[in-house]
Amino acid sequence: MDGASDMVTFIRIIVPISRSALITAALFTFLFAWGDFLFALTMITRPGKEPITLGLFKFIGDFSQQWNEVMATAVIASIPAAFLLTFAQRYIAAGLLAGSIKE
Repeated sequence: MDGASDMVTFIRIIVPISRSALITAALFTFLFAWGDFLFALTMITRPGKEPITLGLFKFIGDFSQQWNEVMATAVIASIPAAFLLTFAQRYIAAGLLAGSIKE
């Protein structure tokens, strides 16, 4: 790597080493944002721009709850998170265990 710029060194050495940690951090960030409720409830004022957690909240009223719709929406809302967790399972395990054992 003699003569390589800082960016080339970063891309060819640092990014491959930290790939599992980056994927794990990105996945946890997505899951936190996907399930966000309180921030969306207080900050979003335009209808139609809220996350799916607020859509679930709309099915629950003061005097009646539409449990069939709540459960169907919850299953649909969990599909992207389940797909991403299944896809990134090996990166999560490698990212969580990196540095914990001596080779």
